Amino acid sequence: MAAALGLTAATEAAVTIPVPCEGTTVAYPPVGEAPAIEVHYYDALGPQWAPASCAGWKKSNVAFLITTAGKFHHAGGVDEIAARLGAISNYNDILYWSHTRQAWRPLMPEAFALAGPDPEKKRADFTAAEMLTGDPHYFWQSASGKFAYRVQVREGDAGRLVIEMENITGFQMLLLPVFRPGDARMLYFIEKEAGDVWRYYALIAVSGPFSGLLRNGHESFINRAGAIYRYFTGIPMTQEPPPIKGG
Repeated sequence: MAAALGLTAATEAAVTIPVPCEGTTVAYPPVGEAPAIEVHYYDALGPQWAPASCAGWKKSNVAFLITTAGKFHHAGGVDEIAARLGAISNYNDILYWSHTRQAWRPLMPEAFALAGPDPEKKRADFTAAEMLTGDPHYFWQSASGKFAYRVQVREGDAGRLVIEMENITGFQMLLLPVFRPGDARMLYFIEKEAGDVWRYYALIAVSGPFSGLLRNGHESFINRAGAIYRYFTGIPMTQEPPPIKGG
């Protein structure tokens, strides 16, 4: 499952990122093909960047932005996708291809739902009905750090889901703030096109005082974004090839 890789150069003018909520046109690969995954860095986005106002994001200094666009087959409706979203314990099973270790690795070695923003209030997974209320829900996950997140379905009807996630806790290293609340933001648009063909578009933006140091990890960024795409669209986690195999 190869992916289109876009890396913006330092000399590139500020890029325009399409968002499928203001009549903008998103270039989706044909259904059955790999998603198009691109990474844009601060020097191409420019200071105080934000997507179209319909995204609802405030302007900030984004260190890097990952976009994913793809089409997939799905015979069911939004309920099944909302159920995947709410099944936080299943996030432990999301695997990405580690370009450095050349092995499949868990994206979130541990994840569980929370009864509120307090990381100590563990609860069972959310149901699809709970997710589709539009209320904010919370979960905890460990990856490169340990974070609590807010997840919310901003729009949900028979043919469209708009999902927002944001970290609500920060992460420190040697007493220095590596990530602050709100430094990791995600926006997912999943909508029916026709028949059993659906479109998927994701924005993942990362800010923070030291996030720019992660610039050399673009293969890892792309493979992680590909793993999330596979989870939401029901593609087997370890289906070969991953977006970037390496070797």
